[in-house]
Amino acid sequence: MKNAGMSALSVALPATVRPNDYWREHHPQMVAAAEEHALARLWAGSGEGGPFEAAMAPYAQDPFKGSVVRHVATGPEASVELHAEVIAKLLECWHGSVEDFDYALVCSMRPDSIAVGDASWLARRVGLTCAAVNLETACSSALMAFDLACSMVETGRASRVLVSVACTYTRDVPDSSSLSWFLGDGAGAFVVEAAEHVASPLGAHRISTRETCGAFVHELVVEDGVAKMRMRTRRDAGAVLRETAEPYLRSATDGALSQAGIALSDVDLCVFNTPTAWYADFCCDVLGVPRDRSVSVYPQTTNIGPALMPANLHAAATEGRLRVGDTVLIYTVGSASTAMAMVLRWGELALSPVR
Repeated sequence: MKNAGMSALSVALPATVRPNDYWREHHPQMVAAAEEHALARLWAGSGEGGPFEAAMAPYAQDPFKGSVVRHVATGPEASVELHAEVIAKLLECWHGSVEDFDYALVCSMRPDSIAVGDASWLARRVGLTCAAVNLETACSSALMAFDLACSMVETGRASRVLVSVACTYTRDVPDSSSLSWFLGDGAGAFVVEAAEHVASPLGAHRISTRETCGAFVHELVVEDGVAKMRMRTRRDAGAVLRETAEPYLRSATDGALSQAGIALSDVDLCVFNTPTAWYADFCCDVLGVPRDRSVSVYPQTTNIGPALMPANLHAAATEGRLRVGDTVLIYTVGSASTAMAMVLRWGELALSPVR
């Protein structure tokens, strides 16, 4: 089998930035009454204590719960345009072209069309001639796509795979909902191929997150005579997410470490998807890992769903926190989809510049 892995990585964030002051200026009453709105309900404490509540405690008095800024994409083709931007940045740092790929995995949360994914639209937009396939497993999409792409290259079914992930949460939640405070937009893309010094998997484990089905709901509604997709939370969503957070994390990471044949003490850096300001701290506390051995882009992005994994990995690499040969533990979890952990041996990657 060929030694497949990631050889290039890029991240793109929309130019429009929306800080907390946007809501203080446009929705002052909502900020003043934050405890009555969706965000407060979602993360209200259960009163039972535990590592999730302990990690969240420093943000209890902050109405924005640790959110600082969000990047916002606009337009009817916001997702495809984000994909196109991040792929352009990838090709620039990798010094390749779209003709170099013989397969593409495209993950969108959510795609521009209600009926189908972005893959074919993206292929037309950037000139991909290879097969482009939609893949979606919520916030675990990027890691699952990486896993599948490596398998395809290792078994000879593909030589070089493009993975592109985009998140456009902001268009599905109106500014008048405090749920919008912790949602942003962003994209990540990477190349998977068999080459020297790629970042290659040592072990992985995947589990279902079926217990969280319905925690987040997408609905088609009519506002001012216009049909729009809206996302909302179920009343007990916060409790469900808290109750499942620790067992999902332990099960996935234990399985990945076991398959890799290493102990947690052998891991140099942990990369968790960070849907909240405190999630990386929570994961470190549960696993007994020092907090300085993790990374979180949340203050710069808020929750960008499936793009969190490439964004956190890119941040760690560009900040010089990863060296060739380092062992990395990656963990992602998506609602109503999958949780997955992977142990990775870091390599020499081409990285897009920090914007």
